[in-house]
Amino acid sequence: MSPKTKNLLTRTASGAVYIALMIAGVFMPPFMAMLMCLVSVIGVYEFCEMTSGPLDRLSEALMMLPAFMLGICIIHIEMGLSSWTTPGTSVAVSLLMTFYVIFYVMVMSVAELFRRRPCPIEQIGKGIFGLLWIVLPLGLLAAMTFPFPKLILAFLLMIWGNDTFAYLGGSTYGKHKMFERISPKKTWEGTLTGVVMTVVMAVLFWKIPFFADNGLLFSCPQWIILALLVSVFGTLGDLLESLFKRNAGIKDSGKIMPGHGGILDRFDSILFSATPVCIYFFLLYCSGF
Repeated sequence: MSPKTKNLLTRTASGAVYIALMIAGVFMPPFMAMLMCLVSVIGVYEFCEMTSGPLDRLSEALMMLPAFMLGICIIHIEMGLSSWTTPGTSVAVSLLMTFYVIFYVMVMSVAELFRRRPCPIEQIGKGIFGLLWIVLPLGLLAAMTFPFPKLILAFLLMIWGNDTFAYLGGSTYGKHKMFERISPKKTWEGTLTGVVMTVVMAVLFWKIPFFADNGLLFSCPQWIILALLVSVFGTLGDLLESLFKRNAGIKDSGKIMPGHGGILDRFDSILFSATPVCIYFFLLYCSGF
């Protein structure tokens, strides 16, 4: 077996396990909450590895430990509030998220008092960004799985479809580079292919009774807006993670997923699109559509 074939089989098997776990989480929300907790921990560790100096990676990871534990608590609290049966529950989740951010900023700030670092503001900024980029979106995704499992499944399928069709479109007829200094292989042709095919997927979901009966989205335009949010923010998330890796001088964020790299390599599109998509669901829910 050639190395190329072996790598393809490894990548396929690893991707299949990832997809199976995510789909299982959609239909078993408690499992999704635990899975997102684990992904948060590994993702923030990879982020620390990318942004920390070579002599201070351990201390950076330890400084993030309170965020790991608090993130787990928040997700479990969300599990108890995610029935969304009354407006008060959504307000409570929003307040918990706000208090979480404030408490985290306070912890990061106090931690810098005991550390001799030349740029304490930069360290605090890294920690806050890691929280907003990784922990909170995954917490929202886990919470939204309870009331809207079919929509979360559609969201994941759109993310994977957008990435796949963008790759196929770019490989087939991509000529114009999108951000060559960040991601040399990403082209405008591939990106537009991903957007168009994701919109097509959204229209198909609108027609499929399983996805149409979701308790929230009903009209075709609403599905198309969801597809555009997924495509645009998913692509930006991919580019953002590529920027971080290029700045760190590494190819992959980690090695936990054979053939794919790290958690951030696999979840980059989800991380940046989960928050706007969840806000969209929230607004539709509150507006009564």
